[in-house]
Amino acid sequence: MRVGIIGGGITGLALTHALARRGVDSILFEGAHDVGGVIRTARHDGGVVELGPQRTRLSPPVRRLVDELELRGKILEARPGARLFIWARGRLRVVPTRPRGLLTGDLLSLAGRARTALEPLTGGIRPQESVARYFSRKLGRQAYARLFGPLVSATFGSDPETMPAARVLPMFLGPLGVKRSLLAAAQRREPDATPPAFTFREGMGTLPRAIARRHAERVRVSAPVEEIRRSGRRFEIGQGGVRPDSEAVDHVVIATPAPVAAELLRPVAPAAADRLAELRYHRVAVVPLEVEGAPEGFGFQVALGERWRTRGVTWNASLFGRDGLCTAYLGGGLDPDLAAWNSARVERTAAEEYEAIHGVAAAPLCTARPRLPAYDGSWTALDGLDLPPGITLAAGYTGRLGISSRIAEAESVAERLAAHA
Repeated sequence: MRVGIIGGGITGLALTHALARRGVDSILFEGAHDVGGVIRTARHDGGVVELGPQRTRLSPPVRRLVDELELRGKILEARPGARLFIWARGRLRVVPTRPRGLLTGDLLSLAGRARTALEPLTGGIRPQESVARYFSRKLGRQAYARLFGPLVSATFGSDPETMPAARVLPMFLGPLGVKRSLLAAAQRREPDATPPAFTFREGMGTLPRAIARRHAERVRVSAPVEEIRRSGRRFEIGQGGVRPDSEAVDHVVIATPAPVAAELLRPVAPAAADRLAELRYHRVAVVPLEVEGAPEGFGFQVALGERWRTRGVTWNASLFGRDGLCTAYLGGGLDPDLAAWNSARVERTAAEEYEAIHGVAAAPLCTARPRLPAYDGSWTALDGLDLPPGITLAAGYTGRLGISSRIAEAESVAERLAAHA
């Protein structure tokens, strides 16, 4: 079997590696001149600047990939004991590491804490219930607005009011999302079960570049795919660019954003293409800031209903020792109007709000605007999606965002393809 992979983001690259480990032949096509997708690392005055994900977790799939690529020595782990904060009621407040912290910390008012204590009396996810409605019903509106709403929005870049709970919460909470008592189930988890957060000394771009180097004979960059067409029992992948060409494969995996996947599928699966074209995306503004100081910790998210356009900040300076660097996030599903702003306005807002919150100067370095799946009601387009035999979708909209989740899905796809091979 020969597998054609379209898209050189982390999903397509991890799939290339996983297939190679299983002895399955593959070829990857990436239209850009470099691999990585939303993982983008730049340099400023000799320092590392991330324009996409700032970190990931050393989960089992990630750890295995890192070790197989011999990258363990290039890892930079987050400082021990780093805490996450929420901006609420005029200041930064610590996010509790265990559920009982909601009842003892200062994130919620006395009335808000009392309301969360009623959670065991509530039921599980209801049909047609949004993520916002689920958390508000289970734990009260205050706990939703000050904790779970900001955390869900930060994870998915979307608006919890529009996100279907039955589809999203199992990805966000795992098995806890379907249990009757959310807090009681969470309380039984091992306190040290969360893998450590990390980046690489030379930035997150280290990972996709290492995969591409390891499998250089399987990866083509600057090779945009213009069409997929049937050729008997196989497929022809039509490549554009400087030297148009085609490649015959037995199976096609499309690891691109939904709009690109829709256009590629149109000749061979028009009905599926129409459905994929319905999926909505949001733009998130990522603004690296040169700052005079940052508190100790991961950073903070902003409670819902606060006046800031900034939705959150990563304190790279304290978390990873990247002196003078923090990264602000704006826009997304909670603030879609920001997509119409020019970069100068976005950068000025990020810097001014950082200064107002922290009381120290901040200067924007640049702006990146990745598009993320909305994970909203448009996701129903994926229900019953009928793909031709020999074509698989593997991208952010087919599962959860995040490097660890993308690597895990790539492993799952590779396992299925290897079984068929």
